[in-house]
Amino acid sequence: MKPHLHLITLLAALLVWALPVSTAYADDSDTTEQVSKKKKKTRKSKKNEAEAEEAPAAESVVGARLKGNTFFNNSTPNLNAEYFIFLRSASWCGPCNMEMPSVAMAYDEMKMSGKVELILLSHDQTVDKAKAFLEKYGAGFPGLMKGATLPELPPANGIPNATIMKADGTVIQSGHGSIIRGWKEKTIGKYAILGDDSEPRVGKALKKMKFTNSKPSAKADYYIYLYAPMLHSAPDDVVASLAKEQKEMKKDKVELIFISNAKTPALIARYLKEQKARFPGIQNGKDAAELPGIGELGDTPHAWIVTRSGALVTSGSPEVATEWQKVVEANK
Repeated sequence: MKPHLHLITLLAALLVWALPVSTAYADDSDTTEQVSKKKKKTRKSKKNEAEAEEAPAAESVVGARLKGNTFFNNSTPNLNAEYFIFLRSASWCGPCNMEMPSVAMAYDEMKMSGKVELILLSHDQTVDKAKAFLEKYGAGFPGLMKGATLPELPPANGIPNATIMKADGTVIQSGHGSIIRGWKEKTIGKYAILGDDSEPRVGKALKKMKFTNSKPSAKADYYIYLYAPMLHSAPDDVVASLAKEQKEMKKDKVELIFISNAKTPALIARYLKEQKARFPGIQNGKDAAELPGIGELGDTPHAWIVTRSGALVTSGSPEVATEWQKVVEANK
């Protein structure tokens, strides 16, 4: 009986030893198979990425419609834009001349976005007059004369008239040429950032300036320039409202700089103290004009929100400054 017991014990030990070994081999096999699948998946992913890079961008419906036209000023439009704006205008039209400077400025930003294309549909009688009209205002957008092949546009009740549409031909808005002023909000978004390269230009400029109250951060992500020509014209309600949000602004790396042409820095310091605001102030508007991204300092209060590089996000009346949270949220 004893030899048999020894034999049974030996066989049991062998079984216990063999099970983990076989399991290990199975695990190794599974691991090898998984690695193989992962490599295949990676190769397939890289192949797809390469093919995507090589594949040309899909041409839009509007772009395809415009393709056969000859643009009289030799400016080539972006036929693969996501949005198109058509402006009916002419050199002999008074209101058209009033709108053209702002349209020309807006086009520079549209081109920078790479997603919006503006095209002039000239109502002038000759190509020479149409060319001269664009050149007069330094407008570089493409131009077409009557008879061009166009997507279907809503009828116009006089000029200047503008139509904003998607690349698939869907009309977003059509009306007086002044609607182009709101092009950004109606296309890529009101708070879309244009021309930002993340260089800390604002921070570098701030280091060379003198301030009242406190020194601004040179490492903020966004800067608000709040301008009041004289303190009696300052937007008290806006300043007081923002003063309550200063901790949140600091947390989101947003820095506000108050600018005024007050007679002395002490007057600015006193005004901000009265509003319970600890914002840094600049007493000389000429110094502030050196800030990257700031626009022309006129005779009325104004606000700008820019990135650390000085790229403009939005600007307008002082109330624009209170939109800083929307700006941060939109660009997260």
